[in-house]
Amino acid sequence: MEKNWTMRGLFVLTLIIVAVIMLLPSFMDREKYPFLNKINEGLNLGLDLKGGIHFVLSVDVEKAVQDRVDRQTDEIAKRMEEEKIPYTSIKADPVEPIIRITIQSEADADRFRDKVIDYFPSFRKTAQDGLTYELTMREDYIKNLRESSVDQALETLRSRIDALGLKEPVIVKQGSNAILIQLPGYKDIERARSIIGQTAQLEFKIVAEDLDPLAAVTEVPEGITLHQGRGQTSDGAMLSYHYAVSENKDLLLNWLKDKASEGTEFLLEETFREGGKKMYQSWLLYKKAYLTGDMLTDARVEVDQQRNRPYVSLSFDRNGAQIFEEVTGKFVKRKMAIVLDNRVNSAPVIQTKIAGGHAMITLNSMNDFNTTLSEAKDLALVLRAGSLPAPVTFEENRTVGPSLGADSIHKGKISIAVGLGVVVLAMIIYYGLSGIIADVALALNVLFILAFMAAFGATLTFPGIAGIVLTIGMAVDANVLINERIREELRNGHSFMSAFELGYERAFSAIFDSNLTTAIAGFFLWNFGSGTVKGFAITLLLGIASSMFTAVYVTKVIFHLLLKVGIKKVSV
Repeated sequence: MEKNWTMRGLFVLTLIIVAVIMLLPSFMDREKYPFLNKINEGLNLGLDLKGGIHFVLSVDVEKAVQDRVDRQTDEIAKRMEEEKIPYTSIKADPVEPIIRITIQSEADADRFRDKVIDYFPSFRKTAQDGLTYELTMREDYIKNLRESSVDQALETLRSRIDALGLKEPVIVKQGSNAILIQLPGYKDIERARSIIGQTAQLEFKIVAEDLDPLAAVTEVPEGITLHQGRGQTSDGAMLSYHYAVSENKDLLLNWLKDKASEGTEFLLEETFREGGKKMYQSWLLYKKAYLTGDMLTDARVEVDQQRNRPYVSLSFDRNGAQIFEEVTGKFVKRKMAIVLDNRVNSAPVIQTKIAGGHAMITLNSMNDFNTTLSEAKDLALVLRAGSLPAPVTFEENRTVGPSLGADSIHKGKISIAVGLGVVVLAMIIYYGLSGIIADVALALNVLFILAFMAAFGATLTFPGIAGIVLTIGMAVDANVLINERIREELRNGHSFMSAFELGYERAFSAIFDSNLTTAIAGFFLWNFGSGTVKGFAITLLLGIASSMFTAVYVTKVIFHLLLKVGIKKVSV
């Protein structure tokens, strides 16, 4: 029996030594003692303790729905061509999730219903006017699309932030369409906004050189100039078309509005002139995107040896490579625009059919080599991580300085010291030596919590410190129950050893029940709460487990070891 308690004492001592070792990297200079890096990286401090960047983003879920309607419109047109069902027009409503289709003949109505409407279950027919059908996206599909858009945005942002190599970022969903992001220790707010907020929707579209809606324009506002460009058809015939240039992006966009012919759109390319002056040039593009970023398998930075300029090299999957080869073969001598987030990156001429599924994105930048290289790396990063399913808006962004974090740490230390001090003093006054044993268990409780967090890379936040303080109060409750139970058994006439054993045995059920109910609440806080609530819940759950161990097991070991060394009775 004695050997058994001795072994248990050695087990507790071993745990204490391991816990101290786990915490050494958090409190010692790791540059001076590099061997500490082999243990762990120390306690991770949250945004409120370490400082960093805080964002709240809103996902434009309605844009995601409209984009899906536009894609479905193209798919319906392709389906009707495959089934050889003639149609006059297929148009997506610019506001509502509705597609209006006009077929050419009543004789095709049955085939249209069977081969087209029934083929797209996400839509239902809501109206018909002669040969014009109105298809509306189903409500349940819209709801799922909105939810999946936010979930996909969350995972895409997580991939981008993970690629930055940051420790313990907080990325959680808030409400129906908001995302909370916290980057502890990160200070470059502009780069973070650029990487996080870039939609990175990559598309390859054909330039509509054979159309020239600007040729008929007679009046041009001041600040916009018209120029004539040259192109050619796939047969080699020469073409001429007009494009507009301006230093004022908004002026140019407003002027071009409603000037594009059906099935086309005007997008801008940002260029630079001497002195670094920005200029914006219009491109008339066919709306159909032959390739998208969904078909990418890799995006990496390479350097053009002739120009000594970095660029982003793209690789497509098997399907994308096949489409790229077909499109470049079909539109030889035509211009293909590389469009990123509705902005033309470049529009090179397709000289020949391109096999292998590779393309490149150049950066139209007047910056130096290193800055351009950094821009290329960031672009490659967001392309590899995938495009956001919809644009995001920064609803809130702020930087938390390290001084505020240091103040939080200082206040946290004070709160723990005061809470622990009051409990320690009260236990000693009321229970004597038993109170001292309970106080030792409390100190070990805090030690084990922090050691566990350091060992497994959990993040300590200011609410987490509050959880530790709460744990201290809860942990001492268990010792109060045990000591009061021992007192009760002594009053009932039991010997000290008998009262001691019965006290632990009969107090356990009450201790277990109270901690179990708190643990259930903590689990739900951890599962459904936001970042700060999770920090509180994690330390609370760790504290419950640790307090159960220290209050029920460690104190009992200490009692037995004291009795073994000659103390016949411990005051309670």
